[in-house]
Amino acid sequence: MTLKDVIACPKCGGKEIVYSCEPKCCFNHVCADCRSTFELNTARTGQFDHETAISAEEPDSSDPTTACASCGSLRVGVLSSASEETLLLCANCRAISRLAIEEFVAGNF
Repeated sequence: MTLKDVIACPKCGGKEIVYSCEPKCCFNHVCADCRSTFELNTARTGQFDHETAISAEEPDSSDPTTACASCGSLRVGVLSSASEETLLLCANCRAISRLAIEEFVAGNF
């Protein structure tokens, strides 16, 4: 799974989310449906996974993206996603990060 598969707008639930900046900048994203903006950030969990197979590639420049909380790589894949928490696995350093939606600004319909 990729971030594109699991990210939805916190306001309207829209799935057409666009990364509005260049890689490794501010991670500001925009919902195409309601124009809400928010950042996708990560937090360290202190855990590593050297067993799970992952072949995460750097995302397309407009796809939802964020960086590994440990090494800053954009090569992160979704390890697990539930309503209360999404965990990401870095293909570079194998760190597990917790996804956080921050800096939410509601848009207009």
